[in-house]
Amino acid sequence: MVVSDGAPGLIKAIEEVWPEADRGRCTVHKLRNVVAKLPRRPGLHQEIKNKYWAALDEATDPVDAERRLRALVAELERPYPSAAACLAEDLPAQCIHLKYFPRLRKRFRSSNLLERSLEEVRRRTKVIGRFPGETSCLSLCWAVLDLFLGGAKGLGLSDLEYMQVGPMKLARAHPEQTVTKVA
Repeated sequence: MVVSDGAPGLIKAIEEVWPEADRGRCTVHKLRNVVAKLPRRPGLHQEIKNKYWAALDEATDPVDAERRLRALVAELERPYPSAAACLAEDLPAQCIHLKYFPRLRKRFRSSNLLERSLEEVRRRTKVIGRFPGETSCLSLCWAVLDLFLGGAKGLGLSDLEYMQVGPMKLARAHPEQTVTKVA
């Protein structure tokens, strides 16, 4: 699974490089885009945010989440058509994280872990200013990413989850034959 923001070039690159991967849309970026299209009215932004997160948090699978988000799109359509159109764009990618392990779903629905790790690399390299060579820069970046991602607790898979990965791969290879749901 690859999670990204909605940049068309990035989406195209992901689909070319990893055609078999599930492509997820960062739900945090999507919500920011939707809210930016709403008028500044007391309580409106928070109300829409609450409904958006409730739709994703309460859904049991991608189909359920998409149905819930479509209901929110319908609610927004008449008073705020541009916000509704923004939300309706790329709905399956917003919900794909629900296909994965429940304890990792909140991590998989956002690109924030990656963005935060890159911020940490930027912070550390900015202090140095100029590196003596490419190898030293890459070594520092790798070390920072390794430390940061190593500290991202709870991302590893349990033995049971590893056993469930095999059937998930088979289901992806032969979608017409099997439908699996990880619970």
